[in-house]
Amino acid sequence: MMFKKTALLFLLFLFIGHPLSYGQHFAINNNLLFDAAGALSAGVEIPFSRKTSLEVYGSLRPWKRASQNVNKHWTVQTQFRIWPCQVMNGFFFGPYAHVGEFNLGNQDLFFGLLHNLRPFRYEGWFVGGGLGAGYQFTLSKHWNFGVEAGVGYTYIDYRKYNCELCGALKEDDVLHYVGVSRLGLSFIYLF
Repeated sequence: MMFKKTALLFLLFLFIGHPLSYGQHFAINNNLLFDAAGALSAGVEIPFSRKTSLEVYGSLRPWKRASQNVNKHWTVQTQFRIWPCQVMNGFFFGPYAHVGEFNLGNQDLFFGLLHNLRPFRYEGWFVGGGLGAGYQFTLSKHWNFGVEAGVGYTYIDYRKYNCELCGALKEDDVLHYVGVSRLGLSFIYLF
């Protein structure tokens, strides 16, 4: 409950701060990789100077994929972006942070890289951050296409259950993950 209040206050600050922000626009975006996984996703980016911006991004998957599969999650990511040439155009880099919760069962995630998840169910939360970089290609006056990747650390607190939908608790542990924790292929609309 406290997290929801904090997140709402943060978003309110962003929108109140927008009239004070630098320059032309703000942007909304959608990550096609989350869409391909069946999640709802959206983000907003606000420039603060000629060479800096802040992006806040969220993803939500509140439903099951099939009766034998569970794949529910929510995540929020924020990134402070530094643009060497021009804000919202070309190359960018900067630190990011993320937080979320998950409930996964009977899944092969990340294109089979995490193949040992079957036949268990994992439930928990995560928090972390890292350094990301990307590039935004200008398609037209109001449209960009972005690609990005980031590497960082994620603290994952999870519970492992014996079967994908039910079962007794098998393990309660934490995982310290270091590696790719941010990927994006995004359509971006500039206002």
